[in-house]
Amino acid sequence: MRDILRQIPPVALPEVIPSELPQQRFHVGEWVRWFQVPNGDFGRVIGVIYTHQASCLATGLHYLVLLDERSPSREICICDFAFEEDIEPLDNSFLERFQGNHV
Repeated sequence: MRDILRQIPPVALPEVIPSELPQQRFHVGEWVRWFQVPNGDFGRVIGVIYTHQASCLATGLHYLVLLDERSPSREICICDFAFEEDIEPLDNSFLERFQGNHV
């Protein structure tokens, strides 16, 4: 668990927090994949926060994704934040390919 905590990307509180937060599209435990990048990382959502992400100055919901051991970037990062627009749920056919491998 300590390795995960050390690898969580930095975030900062937004200057203004709205009175109502946006409805989240993904939930803790859900399998997702990045679909707008060539490497195709995937994993499970382990957290959802409303924040101002320091790396690209975007305010809103951010999903903390624990990368699967077979995800291409897992060797260099255990988890990463994702914007809602950059991820999608994994379909059953993708998950079925990994049946028996702790998915």
